[in-house]
Amino acid sequence: MKYFTLLFLITIGLLTGCKDTEKAKPTEEKVSVESIASSNAHEVVVLEKIAAGGYIYLKVSENNKEYWMAIPGRPIEIGATYYYDQGMEMGKFESKSLKRTFENIVFAQGVRDNKDAVKTATKKIINKGNSKVVNVDKAANGIRIAELFENPEAYQNKQVIIKAKVVKVNNGIMGVNFMHLQDGTKGNGQFDITVTSNDRFRVGSVVTIKGTVVLNKDFGAGYSYDVLVEKAVILQ
Repeated sequence: MKYFTLLFLITIGLLTGCKDTEKAKPTEEKVSVESIASSNAHEVVVLEKIAAGGYIYLKVSENNKEYWMAIPGRPIEIGATYYYDQGMEMGKFESKSLKRTFENIVFAQGVRDNKDAVKTATKKIINKGNSKVVNVDKAANGIRIAELFENPEAYQNKQVIIKAKVVKVNNGIMGVNFMHLQDGTKGNGQFDITVTSNDRFRVGSVVTIKGTVVLNKDFGAGYSYDVLVEKAVILQ
């Protein structure tokens, strides 16, 4: 009887030891693209590159994790190591120029060849000089770009109508199209208003748009706007 009691206790001890060993096993940590984007410093190796729409789409490897990122156009070598700081992650991003949807992608201000970061301030769009656009007639029920820059708080979260000339277009950035409009007027030193839209604009055309004014818009990756017109549609 004592023999069986001793054998039972030994068996229970072995089983308990096995369970404790299983509990002690570390769980594998899953790294998401979102956590990568929010980190401050990155060292990546380029696996693939695709140039489109003024951007370069890069498939990179970082700490055995592969993901896609996009940066403004610059020379990039496959297999080379680059460094970048914090980026902004986008899910289900559709690149119309590539006719491709990325499950997740990180937008960064750029990459550098050296590990040491160069201190940079958040990039805000500041116009220098004067607009080269000849004065464009004011739209019916609309406002001038100068009026918007002179008193942006009065238009915050309100819809405005602006008639102006398209001077620059960047399509398919973070899921929308970015345009720069000028009408020949200037307020508080500013004469170029950035507009986002799902519509397609053509550089050199004069358009009348309607959109919502937002202030202090930060897209991340080092780009922010004091004044921006969002979700604009072309009226004519």
